[in-house]
Amino acid sequence: MKISKPHPKITVYDDVFPWQEQHHLYLACRNAPYVIGWNDRVDSQEGYMHSEITPQMYEHLEQCDPTIQQFVKILFSSEPYNSMKDRKLVNTVINCDTMSDTHYGHTHQPQEVLLYYANTEWKDGWGGETFFFDKNGKDIIFASGYTPNRIIHFDGEILHNFGGPKREGPKFRFSISTFFWKND
Repeated sequence: MKISKPHPKITVYDDVFPWQEQHHLYLACRNAPYVIGWNDRVDSQEGYMHSEITPQMYEHLEQCDPTIQQFVKILFSSEPYNSMKDRKLVNTVINCDTMSDTHYGHTHQPQEVLLYYANTEWKDGWGGETFFFDKNGKDIIFASGYTPNRIIHFDGEILHNFGGPKREGPKFRFSISTFFWKND
């Protein structure tokens, strides 16, 4: 695994999982029970496809579907997730974005976020980047290309947004976001 720190409040982990675990996470994303719901702007009528692992599901994990149990076991066996073991878990959201989705700058206060890029293949030019902005929302402080098997750990107070896949790419861009309450 390769670790870099492009910003004081952002850490990037590349090549996090072995192929079999990476592939399992991808298949779990493809087969997740999606609903249309959350939005990153209160004034928008649009909703995005997502699937959620709630705190109640985490509390009763042994009663969940074995695929969810394995999904959680894989995520929480990784170094980035282990680094969060002293934080209180909020939830995990699987996002399923298409080229028709438009996202706006938003934050997750007062939380820390682990963002995982779940597609197993992604080529340059397919879109899906995540952009992190300064406090004014004017300048990009870090841009992450959609890189399979990457986890980005960031402070949820950082304004960010992301793009869906472009026409040349896959129909769906899957990401897994896990939220933790900040300790401070």
